[in-house]
Amino acid sequence: MAKKDYSKLEKNDLLKVIEKLESRKKYGLIWDEEKTKEQFEKESENALPVLKEVKGKEIKTDPTKPTNILIEGDNYHALSVLNYTHQGKIDVIYIDPPYNTGAKTWRYNNDYVEKDDTYRHSKWLSFMGKRLRLAYNLLPSDGFLICAIDDNELFTVGLLLDEIFGEKNRLGLVTVLHNPKGRNQSKFFSANSEFMLVYARNIDQVSFNKVALNEEVQVTFDQEDEQGKYRLEHFMRARTVWSRQNRPLNWYPIFVSKDFKDITSHKIAGYYEVYPITNDGKEMAWKNIRETFDQLNDGDYFTAKKEGEKIRIYHKYREQQVLKNVWLDQKYQSEFHGTNLLKKILGKNIFDYPKSLYLLIDILKLTTKKDSVILDFFAGSGTTGHAVLDINKQDNGSRTFILTTNNENKIAEEVCYPRIEKAIKGYKAQKEEKIDGLGGNLKYYKTAFVKNSISRDDLKMRITRECTEMLCLREGIFDEVKAKPDYHIFEQNGRIMGIYYSMERDSLAQLKKELDKMEGEKILYCFTFDPLGLDKNDFADWQGVSLEPIPQKILDIYEQIYEY
Repeated sequence: MAKKDYSKLEKNDLLKVIEKLESRKKYGLIWDEEKTKEQFEKESENALPVLKEVKGKEIKTDPTKPTNILIEGDNYHALSVLNYTHQGKIDVIYIDPPYNTGAKTWRYNNDYVEKDDTYRHSKWLSFMGKRLRLAYNLLPSDGFLICAIDDNELFTVGLLLDEIFGEKNRLGLVTVLHNPKGRNQSKFFSANSEFMLVYARNIDQVSFNKVALNEEVQVTFDQEDEQGKYRLEHFMRARTVWSRQNRPLNWYPIFVSKDFKDITSHKIAGYYEVYPITNDGKEMAWKNIRETFDQLNDGDYFTAKKEGEKIRIYHKYREQQVLKNVWLDQKYQSEFHGTNLLKKILGKNIFDYPKSLYLLIDILKLTTKKDSVILDFFAGSGTTGHAVLDINKQDNGSRTFILTTNNENKIAEEVCYPRIEKAIKGYKAQKEEKIDGLGGNLKYYKTAFVKNSISRDDLKMRITRECTEMLCLREGIFDEVKAKPDYHIFEQNGRIMGIYYSMERDSLAQLKKELDKMEGEKILYCFTFDPLGLDKNDFADWQGVSLEPIPQKILDIYEQIYEY
């Protein structure tokens, strides 16, 4: 980016420059914003993004399971679409952006950014800032963002994320030992670690799941019920400091029914009376005082067992682990559980430095619920999608993923998609047994564009005709059951969506008849020129159908993102 020659500017133009400089913040992350338009901006000049399905690449193994999404195209366009379909609906965002090492690994406007480029960091920050601001809108108040990064942009992206999310919402920086050998070409320190910056949309609304990530800790939780894994621990404390004399408030009787099914601190006739006494007669103490015992005693937390002549009280200690911010486990090494795994799946070494599958599994175990939606808008080799499928298989969850990637070097078509397909359906590595598929469904989309128009009404009509896939994605309803020139009907697991495209209302009555025949939750997206929406009086007899006007909401969101 060439230095601007201010000596040639007119007075009024110079004043504008000075005013802009004066208006800039005086503390925080400041960089020279790239003035050259990015390639995605050129592609979308006077046009708005939509999605188009690649029909031949749908994967469906179980219609009762939710549908995952792969979007091929520039992630800025994909994020723009998601600002309509998924605003506030993405529970966890994981990204592994280009690291800006100065090697030929990242292009800006079709050119590799070299190490000696004076504006190398500014270009990267401009590139990332645009996308992260769009991504921020997708998270609910209890959402997480995890950004993998190396030392080249760690400090700059940390400041950028502090600016977008607020410093108080930074949950931590995790150091991951991903390459124990280190970089051979390093002159001073040989970097063998990468990092994960973890942010909350609102720190007061989030919490990590109680899971054990270390395998040595995991195996100690050897029992399981509907709430998850646990181990039984003695409720009596046997160390000297826990004697009755030292802990008098923790000395009280616990009453156990003859069938051992009921445990209480209240005396009941016919129940065993149990005190914390060792086999050799020492009077000890319970772990908690009576009031805390009563609070914990929900009918499931405590259990009693007869051991010899004594009755012992146990409590269920649920799976959990004190989390450290340095992850050293061998399973996080990218060579063995990233590069080699991908080579086994695809049969060739086609992608450099994929993340360890187990790294993604563990960070998502910490941050997702069983029905979470996970987004990765730098999908690369598809490790995030693979991890989501794996966790669902482990806990019978219904998490879904949305992956977005461009197709540079055919990464979408020849790496990401084939990997997800084989993870779902199963595969056979050379000289190894067949690996069973994890199951799941996938829709494959590409970004496309609707050209702008001088006529606002013309734009509304054309984008309505082209927004079908966006509406399917927004509602999670994908199976087309009826396609007429003026309307389409889709159905998925008891939910029904109608889309009416025409300004004329001639076919609306026929659409109503079709919907009346169908059982389930119904929604109608209906075209209207009116920016205020549909006149509900026109739909007074549409009982049990939710109404949504199109395309004004789409255009309202795009107006905030694009200049058109």
